[in-house]
Amino acid sequence: MPFTRPVVLIHGYSDKGQSFEGWRQALIAMGANPVTVDVCTYITLNNEVTITDIGEALDRALEYQLKWEDGQPREFDAIVHSTGMLVLRSWLVNYGPRRGRLKHLVGLAPATFGSPLAHKGRSLLGSIFKGNHDPLSPDFLNAGDRVLDGLELGSRFTWDLSHRDLLADPPFYTSSDDSPWVAVFVGDTPYTGIREVINEPGTDGTVRWAGAGLNTRKVTVDLRRISAGTGKQVVSMSPWANGRLDIPILGVPGANHATILSDAGSTTVDGVSLAQLVGDFVQQVSTQDSFSAWLAKARSFGGAALQTMDTSEDSGARGWQQFVVRASDDNGDPITDYSITLCSDSTGEPGAVLQEFEADVHPYRADTSLRCFHVNLPMAVLPTAAGADPLATRPKLYIRLNASTGTPLLQYQPYDGSGNPIPVDSESGDVLLDITNLAGDNNRLFYPYTTTLIEIRINRETLPLDAVSGLLYFLDDRGNPRSGHGGGWLARLF
Repeated sequence: MPFTRPVVLIHGYSDKGQSFEGWRQALIAMGANPVTVDVCTYITLNNEVTITDIGEALDRALEYQLKWEDGQPREFDAIVHSTGMLVLRSWLVNYGPRRGRLKHLVGLAPATFGSPLAHKGRSLLGSIFKGNHDPLSPDFLNAGDRVLDGLELGSRFTWDLSHRDLLADPPFYTSSDDSPWVAVFVGDTPYTGIREVINEPGTDGTVRWAGAGLNTRKVTVDLRRISAGTGKQVVSMSPWANGRLDIPILGVPGANHATILSDAGSTTVDGVSLAQLVGDFVQQVSTQDSFSAWLAKARSFGGAALQTMDTSEDSGARGWQQFVVRASDDNGDPITDYSITLCSDSTGEPGAVLQEFEADVHPYRADTSLRCFHVNLPMAVLPTAAGADPLATRPKLYIRLNASTGTPLLQYQPYDGSGNPIPVDSESGDVLLDITNLAGDNNRLFYPYTTTLIEIRINRETLPLDAVSGLLYFLDDRGNPRSGHGGGWLARLF
């Protein structure tokens, strides 16, 4: 069956277009016109280039390659690897009127939410092994600092980008005519050989399985002070975006981050190869029914791989989930010194089931108000049957939050939905928030192979709350604090 649209192939960080040659030949063998299989190459190993810059360069190249300037509504499909997903998403959000021209998007091990290796790439080791090796280049030994910043776990770039497409209203990825159909594949195997030293649990060697997909929700913890009677909801979760396409990750047996590209889809399951699945996707999927039928075949292809991913670490766990947390005060300024824990009862203890939440935390280096948590989900927090409440035997689920200003003059003070102060533990500084309503089957917090965003907003207040503070007070004619301005003694200590 011939391909009816050009196919654009976009590689990842520190790579070149030639890496897609195997996929190019596979597409041609399936009927694609060689002239319309467009392999791009772009520069990442330059410390001044950003992912947004590359997205703009992609628009320029598409305009000339697909001859958009003649006014014809030319459509295309895209296959992206690793950082290529962020490049294309950046193009989509910045060139909205052209979004309807992208009809199919295939992600091969996409770095949808970055990579745990990105922050290591800025070190000298990263410059030696991944940097530009051309001694005549002005970018010699550049590792692409600004691209790597966007690729870092919990980066501000991926946080903002996700709000613009995944959490937008309406969302970008739906079954409508102005949205692309999307498929995401990821290998079930980490690196072997010398590269094995960089493997991390829950990854294909470079990207996290939980951070590859586009299924995303957001939890908002709004602890700001408001006018009484407005009925603010302190903890809320966004619904799965109305009308959004369900885009689960699909496993590829035996593939890692490199071989999913270099092997050009040669892996077969029951006689069906990854290349055939991708070819069928871009050629045949055009309606919700055809997408559902294709998805059933793809899940059959990747079923064994998903089982491998489920059991790759703890036999008492099933699947992985990422949480990206951002904390800020009522003025929108970042809170950089805080801790957040999931708790199973009002004592504030995490309990055996939830203690994994803080086992793997990465603060974003440029702004530690952003943090990425990676969890191998315990079976106890997942539904055991359709409609079952995974925490039915656990009547409460809490967030334990501690945020520090670093000075006794100021405190991060939470408020409830009526504008009343929420008690802060005088010794620990902790506050407990009941999020039990998020634990039900239809609105639960835990979904394997997804990334959940959590935004925390809290008031920054001078102390004490019920009197003039020690930060600023008025003097009487003897130079002492005026009556009722007793906080002045505190300021003299500093």
